[in-house]
Amino acid sequence: MMLAVASIYFTACVSTKLPDDYTVDPEVLEAKGGTVDFKVSGTIPEKAFHKKGIVEFSPYIKYSGETKELKKFILRGEKTEGEGTVINSKLGGSYSYAENFEYTDDMGTAELFINVKITKGKKSQDFNNIKLADGIISTYQNIIHDEKTIWAPSGYEKVTIISKTAPIYFDQNMSNINWNRKLNSSEENKAKMEALNDFLMKGWEIKDITIDAWASPEGEIGYNNDLSVDRATSVNKYMDKKVAKIFKKRAKEAGISVAETEQEVSYLAKGHGEDWDGFMQAVKTSDIPDKNVIINVINVQNDVSKREQEIRNMTVIYKEVEKEILPPLRRAEITINCFEPKRSDGEIARLATTAPDSLTYAELLYAATLTENHEARYIIYRAGLLHPDRDWKTYNNAAVEAIELDLIDVAANLLDQSADISINNGVIENNFGVVSSNNGDYDKAEEHFLNAQRLGIDVNYNLGITAIQKGNYDKALTYFNGIMCKHNVGLAQLLSGKMNDAMNTLKCAPESCKTFYMLAVYGARTNNANMVYEYLAKAFDKNPKAKQKAASDREFLKYYNETSFIELVK
Repeated sequence: MMLAVASIYFTACVSTKLPDDYTVDPEVLEAKGGTVDFKVSGTIPEKAFHKKGIVEFSPYIKYSGETKELKKFILRGEKTEGEGTVINSKLGGSYSYAENFEYTDDMGTAELFINVKITKGKKSQDFNNIKLADGIISTYQNIIHDEKTIWAPSGYEKVTIISKTAPIYFDQNMSNINWNRKLNSSEENKAKMEALNDFLMKGWEIKDITIDAWASPEGEIGYNNDLSVDRATSVNKYMDKKVAKIFKKRAKEAGISVAETEQEVSYLAKGHGEDWDGFMQAVKTSDIPDKNVIINVINVQNDVSKREQEIRNMTVIYKEVEKEILPPLRRAEITINCFEPKRSDGEIARLATTAPDSLTYAELLYAATLTENHEARYIIYRAGLLHPDRDWKTYNNAAVEAIELDLIDVAANLLDQSADISINNGVIENNFGVVSSNNGDYDKAEEHFLNAQRLGIDVNYNLGITAIQKGNYDKALTYFNGIMCKHNVGLAQLLSGKMNDAMNTLKCAPESCKTFYMLAVYGARTNNANMVYEYLAKAFDKNPKAKQKAASDREFLKYYNETSFIELVK
């Protein structure tokens, strides 16, 4: 917009001349990060300014019945004293005035005026209410609050494998099972075998049964490899018979057929040869006085056959090796892996709303993930607040759903309780940031997001939103790097002048009133009237209330008098 700034000639009276090369930049004021910056600049021609003249400019903003005065600026001739920019009466000169003021939401239709007072000596003349700019663009505010909230994991396992293990010990160089062997007949080992039986009697679905067998390392390596395989095979046969007996026993106790209790069982039996690791660990934890000597002898000997011979030698010198260290290594370990019975997803979902106290804490948190309905999730998480095992997760997740339901104050309170339980938690910090962002406190939001980032949370998208609101559009795009088809990314691209990128991003973003509106703004900024009308119509179909905003939005200033625009916004 051209600025008519009074330059003066002084003869018998005060007179003015209105040059046409004075500008306000930008022509339409634009808020950026909550602040409106503008600049008035121009030149005074040669011999156009009196050497004793003073021109005082007093800009102000008029909006919503209010007036906001801005700082003054003064031009003066070289024969005057005081503040201001000196303009040489013969040569003329240039001036520049920059100012900024805080933007408030009621300034959309604000007007920038200036009062001019021209003085020479005791004579003065006023030129008031000269309009410099009409309206303020605040497109940066057109974000969508889709900040990324973070749910705490439920900790629920859809598939849980429960395992029970028991060993069977063998005589030296033997692979047949001898239950009279001392290690097998000990009370400790009998208890382990009984626990194995009880585990099978539960009737859980068997994933598999693994059998791992070893030999003590004092024999010949090839023989011991074969021996460990034979031991695994022997125990495999034993377990196959035992499992069949268990199926029959369960059927008899339940009064059902064996076919109803039988399962196909997968056996994974493997011989591992000599148990050197077990030997070394047993020596280290033993009470043998010279155990370090034994360990060193084994460690320095790389030849396996020579190591075996060293052990045989040690059994003569150290009876503890023969009696205490080697016998437990001659073994097979049986591990039964079963699927822990679980409620179906349908049952968990039903109980979450009908009898939440009947679910485990993990099941209750998991139940909320089984629905996409935010109100239903919120109700489930609120029920979780009464669970005896509740922790920070319930408060956090309830807060996330409160945010989705636009219960921002409720969310803030829930996060406070979550943070009391779990200090320095990046998930909670991120969600605090989302609350602050929704409340329009972008400084606080950025603080929380940066705290979350320091705690290892990826908050780039959320930081991008705060960067837009603080007027740092290029920084926002850095945070948005790699993120596609999101409204806020397109907004940042448009505001930073990357117009083609903005159009492509906004067109592939989810359809919404705000996104269609921003495509109309894109059309206005690229002088594409058809695009303006097309996307304003789509925006109004989504939300007719957007008509009121568009009617006074200075983004569409050049279309105000166009019939198509007038018809659209009425």
